[in-house]
Amino acid sequence: MTRLGVVGGGTMGAGVVQVAAQQGMDVVLLDVRQDLLDASVDRIRGFIQRSVERGRMSQIDGDAAMAHIQTTTDYAALADADCVIEAALEDIKVKSDVFHQLDEHCRPDAILATNTSSLSVTEIGATTKRPDRVVGLHFFNPVPLMALVEVVRGQASSQEAVDRAFKIGTALGKTPVRAEDTPGFIVNRVVRPFYNEALRILSDGAASVADIDRIMKGVGFRMGPFELMDLIGNDINFAATTGVYRQYFDEPRFRPSLRQQRAVQGGLLGQKTGRGWYERGSQASDGVPESVARREPPKFDGPIAVLLDSSLGADVAAALASAGLDVRSHAVRGDNWDVGQAGHMKDLGDALNGATAVVDCTTGGLVERRALLREVGSSIAPGVPIAALALTVSTTEISSWCAGPGRVCGFGYLPPLDDARIIEVAPGLQTGGAAWTAVEGLAAALDRETVTVGDNAGLVATRIVALITNEAAFALSESVATAGDIDLAVRLGVNYPHGPLEWADLIGIDVIYQVIEGLHREFGEDRYRPAPILRKMTLAGWTGRKAGRGFFTY
Repeated sequence: MTRLGVVGGGTMGAGVVQVAAQQGMDVVLLDVRQDLLDASVDRIRGFIQRSVERGRMSQIDGDAAMAHIQTTTDYAALADADCVIEAALEDIKVKSDVFHQLDEHCRPDAILATNTSSLSVTEIGATTKRPDRVVGLHFFNPVPLMALVEVVRGQASSQEAVDRAFKIGTALGKTPVRAEDTPGFIVNRVVRPFYNEALRILSDGAASVADIDRIMKGVGFRMGPFELMDLIGNDINFAATTGVYRQYFDEPRFRPSLRQQRAVQGGLLGQKTGRGWYERGSQASDGVPESVARREPPKFDGPIAVLLDSSLGADVAAALASAGLDVRSHAVRGDNWDVGQAGHMKDLGDALNGATAVVDCTTGGLVERRALLREVGSSIAPGVPIAALALTVSTTEISSWCAGPGRVCGFGYLPPLDDARIIEVAPGLQTGGAAWTAVEGLAAALDRETVTVGDNAGLVATRIVALITNEAAFALSESVATAGDIDLAVRLGVNYPHGPLEWADLIGIDVIYQVIEGLHREFGEDRYRPAPILRKMTLAGWTGRKAGRGFFTY
């Protein structure tokens, strides 16, 4: 392909023109008025000149790129284009009018592509007499910097047209991934919980804006969800969520936030209005957040019992032992976990004998865990605190299983422990001060910061990431895209530290499933409905990297 047409000289259209010209393609840019075209070309020239000044390209290459660009207000100028990419307003009537013109003026074998992010490629294609030639080419903003393009197959798109569109994406210097024509395609669907669940956590009073952002950056996200909503614009983010929600016939997993709607109604749109979740010039601090505990952590002058039934507990036991604590581990399921330098006790009584603290890292079934905690509570001295991993069930519920519920304080982190910079501390309704400070002491021994959050299953980081991976699992089950393309799209489209399905394998598919089940049990909402494939894989023992089998084979 040597000749490209682009309709619409706004931010996205100009970005496509720029990358095409820089790749040596002849580009015809069409818009409704010449002044709009002139302004678009001036923006492109400015971007290219800045690249020249910064040494990213030579002046000769910059001049050559500009020479590849033509402008027009006449659709007849697109008659010999190999592909035309529509980047007009996100309005179905506007796009239908554009495609009617393209249908009339473009040659029969041309690829007609839409850059829509929220409308149906199938519906747009149906406005033409050649829906088999219509595909989606969804670029990400800013186009010159973002590597991803989603190649979307409408219901009538031919395989030949999709394959050609894929090659066009590659020729433009992008990394294309294939997706089916479903609301949000891959990225805009899978990432919705990053915003939506953060808003839900805020609305429930479980954590502040600053602490949620701090925690999410602490697990590898470049920006917190509220910082990113301010950057995108609350109005744009809310509209995207609402669009996906409506197109999925009010699917509860995508239900928009009333809190965000009120922000939009109040003009708190983010950086463009100077006020959103943050005031202009402020953002989530990279320093110690306000909720970090400042109490002096206790010293443990005796053994610590760590109870485990998965690699999560084994990692905690090994890390505490490496920190110099006297750790006795006891596996309630299996006995081949790698606990590093920690001592391993086959008998629970031996592990608990003389313990100055108990760390319950089990994540198994409620019946088994309840029985275990009852036995622990009756076996240890009244003053011995219990730090309980509160990812799959709330601290308050765990406390209710123990004699002396005030001795229990919950904690959590996003596995694996080696990557966790922050330990979330979740006191229950019954939690006393000694238990709280004991958890802080364990976190201090691990050289981790602590942030106090509300008592809910999954806490903050694991809850948000679990729901992102759950949505990716739904998309995979519905054949929206392959596992590899889903992960590649999310990594490139929004710069997440891991693809969501890779992350599920890393955390443990069984843990992800149990966290979502815990949320469903706690809130009783269909919003927290695990993808059936997560349950099946858990039952099959395909729990991820540790098991050697998951969404990817190791």
